[in-house]
Amino acid sequence: MLNAVVLPKHWQKPVFGLVVVTVLCVAVFWETWHSIIAIWIRSETYAHGFIVVPVSLWLVWMRRKYYQYWQAKPSLLGLFFLCGCGFLWLTAHLVSVLVVQQLAVLGLLISAYWTIIGNKVILNTLFPLAFLFLMVPFGEDFVPTLMEYTATFIVTMLRLTGITVYREGLHFELATGSWSVVDACSGIRYLIASITLGSVYMYLNYTSYIKRLLFMLAAVLVPILANGLRGYMIVMLGHLSDMKLATGVDHLIYGWLFFGLVMLLLFYIGSFWQDPPQQLDPMPANAEIITRTPYRHYWSVLSGLLLGLSIWPLAANWMIDKQGAHVEIPAQFLRSPLEQWQTVQTQYWGWEPMFNGVAVDAKYFLSDGNYPVGVYLANFGDESQGELVNSQNYLVPQEHETWRIAETAKTPIQLQGGKSLAVDESVLDSAQQDLLVLRWYRIGEQSTVNNYYAKWLQLIKRLSGDASAELLIVLYTETPHGDYAAARARLQKVAALCCG
Repeated sequence: MLNAVVLPKHWQKPVFGLVVVTVLCVAVFWETWHSIIAIWIRSETYAHGFIVVPVSLWLVWMRRKYYQYWQAKPSLLGLFFLCGCGFLWLTAHLVSVLVVQQLAVLGLLISAYWTIIGNKVILNTLFPLAFLFLMVPFGEDFVPTLMEYTATFIVTMLRLTGITVYREGLHFELATGSWSVVDACSGIRYLIASITLGSVYMYLNYTSYIKRLLFMLAAVLVPILANGLRGYMIVMLGHLSDMKLATGVDHLIYGWLFFGLVMLLLFYIGSFWQDPPQQLDPMPANAEIITRTPYRHYWSVLSGLLLGLSIWPLAANWMIDKQGAHVEIPAQFLRSPLEQWQTVQTQYWGWEPMFNGVAVDAKYFLSDGNYPVGVYLANFGDESQGELVNSQNYLVPQEHETWRIAETAKTPIQLQGGKSLAVDESVLDSAQQDLLVLRWYRIGEQSTVNNYYAKWLQLIKRLSGDASAELLIVLYTETPHGDYAAARARLQKVAALCCG
């Protein structure tokens, strides 16, 4: 925090404690920290994470003259939050929710700082420390929603312009060519960059909390709107140039140039309402008069923090070892169903479910004498190689050579016992044929399609020591394009017979 040469005596022990808990937190939770850095390296969307710590330290350094007039005091409230963040990390680790683990480990580090330097100092360092949470790669859950918004915005603007367009899911066709909205078109990169830059701009230029709130609201909404406009302009460039412009890497360049202009405009407009620069008095009016330098209960506080940081990985390993994982497909799902439905030979439709990190799976085909239905069950075991509930478990990867997801919806099925469940339904489209696919989770004895509820079921099951199977179930069958009623009925019948 301060240059060692001018570090006041009453800050020497607290700063040493901050260094110790930082090193310990990184060492104890290295796997989680490493996962953050690995995502920064492989994803341009989160490369901003490399500058978060330097910016946070710079923001603290700007107020360095204040700290010599404040005395660090241990805070039990910080220790309370440390325990809460530790438990949050433990539960997230048990159910393999990586982003929550990453948020929790940042919370652990900041809570440890809070415990050492006390309530008053932490309050005056709140934004630089809160800014550290932008290290965490977040936002993937918003990508499908942003993609849907972008596709809807582009198609709407094209129709308002008077251009005929046919849309099918995230794909649409104009007279001059075909377009698709993929992950890179969602605008999540622009949104995260805007939040990161906007939060620093807000902190440095406004002292009014209302102005800060309004500017951050603009920093969220403006890039979302701008991304829709960016997509529309790129499609128009391609359309008007007969697909000679904006169809390759140049459309990424246009996108970033447009985003840069939008951010400059946002900051320029925001400058009209900025508050006068805050004059930092070297000795604030509410400064404490330091009459003594000892830090009371220093070693007790530091020892408590070391224990509070170390106990959670040990608890996680103990619970995982005690519980184990059911890495088989239960026999009840492998038996041939009732009466007329019989196992038939494998069907080659050119597509089959395939997910990364599956520990064990099973696939078979059933028929009632008419059209066959494929049944696929995947068990991810202890989820060390892949997660049951994960946004990367695609039915069809984007920009696939043959298949694409043409439609998605929810459809009800009847499970054994008369229970009804709305599951994910997707239409997979290729040049030769269409497939109708149903997908949901079976965790212990419970079935769900909701990702968050599935994680909750996993947590309850694992905390209770239940080692029963956790499955991803996929049913699929061939269907004529646009006529899905008969195929849906077949899938629903098989779901009720053997997968309920």
